[in-house]
Amino acid sequence: MLKPDFQRELVKLLGKRARFDLDLDRLTTWGVGGPVRFHCRVHTPLEAAQVISLAKQAKVPWMVLGRGSNLLVSDQGYPGVMLRLAGPLAKLELEDGTIKAGAGASLPALVKLAAVNGLSGLEWAVGIPATVGGAVAGNAGANGFEMSDITDQISLLLENGEIKAFKGQEIKSGYRHLDLPAQSLVLEALLEFKPDDPAMIHRRMKRLLERRLGAQPLIKRTAGSVFKNPPGDYAGRLIEQAGCKGLSVGDAMVSVRHANFIENRGKATASQIIELMQVVSDRVKSQAGVRLQPEVEVVGRV
Repeated sequence: MLKPDFQRELVKLLGKRARFDLDLDRLTTWGVGGPVRFHCRVHTPLEAAQVISLAKQAKVPWMVLGRGSNLLVSDQGYPGVMLRLAGPLAKLELEDGTIKAGAGASLPALVKLAAVNGLSGLEWAVGIPATVGGAVAGNAGANGFEMSDITDQISLLLENGEIKAFKGQEIKSGYRHLDLPAQSLVLEALLEFKPDDPAMIHRRMKRLLERRLGAQPLIKRTAGSVFKNPPGDYAGRLIEQAGCKGLSVGDAMVSVRHANFIENRGKATASQIIELMQVVSDRVKSQAGVRLQPEVEVVGRV
């Protein structure tokens, strides 16, 4: 049973930055999902720690909501707290060839800032909708590069409320994964780049974006790659080989442009997307003997 004063405490702490029963279909790139019970915009590490502490006391689950990409929220919604890191937690600061990035900062804005200032190492991320915190925590990557390649230091809010900085190499990284301490929250990252001619960086970004636009349905409502690439292969190739391109459940459809994307063609529901993911996974298992693992995070009651 939810403590009756939990909502009042959130309002007392955050004022209008605490909202309730907010529809998530407006906050996710897939455009699906039921309401989030508690939506909290926090501006400082202390506010984040206080909200998490209140949630724990009330036995309410919590998670971070970034740009709403790489996320599938159930039609029943999320019954807990979603934290939106904003204000000072979304700042970008240029410092002598490095950029200090708040976890709530926009990844596209970071890519642009680095390019304009002749800092190379993040061109591969052009066109990827995400927050810095989400990209760091999920070790986002493309074209053989990953966020861990440029992450020099990460500031975390730990489960006990302590704020601690870790050197990038202290935290084990893997494919689309960073081995962060349990129940920790990325607050900030210090990113290192290599100096280069801004014009050269922009040319590389232009080529990569054109290639991505040609190969991926970026103008459609998707959540990016749905499944992780299995070792030594590509999920998109296996899905296409299994004859799944164009397969649909309701308004959820496997993209004909790139098989590892599922498009919301209008009024898709989370349950339709989940059903389609299962059909695709089963077909690939039957055809290739490989069980694909989701790259998107599925949250809420399914």
